[in-house]
Amino acid sequence: MIAQLLKQRLGVDPDSQIKPPPADSQRLAAVLILLIPGENGPELVFTRRSKALPSHAGQISFPGGSVDKTDPDPVFTALRESEEEIGLLRDNVEVLGTLDWHNMPSGFTVLPVVAQLLEAQDFVAEPGEVVDIFTLSLEQVLDTERFKQDSLVKNNIKRTFYYIDIEGYYIWGATAAMLRKLVLCLGDGARDLLQA
Repeated sequence: MIAQLLKQRLGVDPDSQIKPPPADSQRLAAVLILLIPGENGPELVFTRRSKALPSHAGQISFPGGSVDKTDPDPVFTALRESEEEIGLLRDNVEVLGTLDWHNMPSGFTVLPVVAQLLEAQDFVAEPGEVVDIFTLSLEQVLDTERFKQDSLVKNNIKRTFYYIDIEGYYIWGATAAMLRKLVLCLGDGARDLLQA
């Protein structure tokens, strides 16, 4: 039900989102916003990145990574990186669409790819990249009031960002912004579907 709503709301063929906005200095990346079946409705998969990684170390994120030159498109990137990071079986995924490209201060332009798992599977963290894999129910994040704003100053530049704190998980920055965009995309109809 939520998958059908997302397909309608996203309203795009993933292929139409392949070309990012022009920005020569930005590196391309893609992440997978993955819905999986849970005991109380759909859940979202998150990872905690290793502190040894060169960028976004220790942060909570969606699985994903940089677009390789050999990747045919960013949707492929999101699936390939998720296979590497959490052991996702690519054939066990239905891509529902994509959100808008997201520009990050770190120099990345990221495509959020929204998908659902077709059958339950166990995930296995790649220890060099991921220290934790966890899920949160979609229902927990549907209230946009839970998303707060804060700011930080880095290199004398003040940046404002969204964050959400759920069950002791502090999700902020690009991941929180993409999560909020997903919630806005779903709109009010999602809560009704979950309670049906």
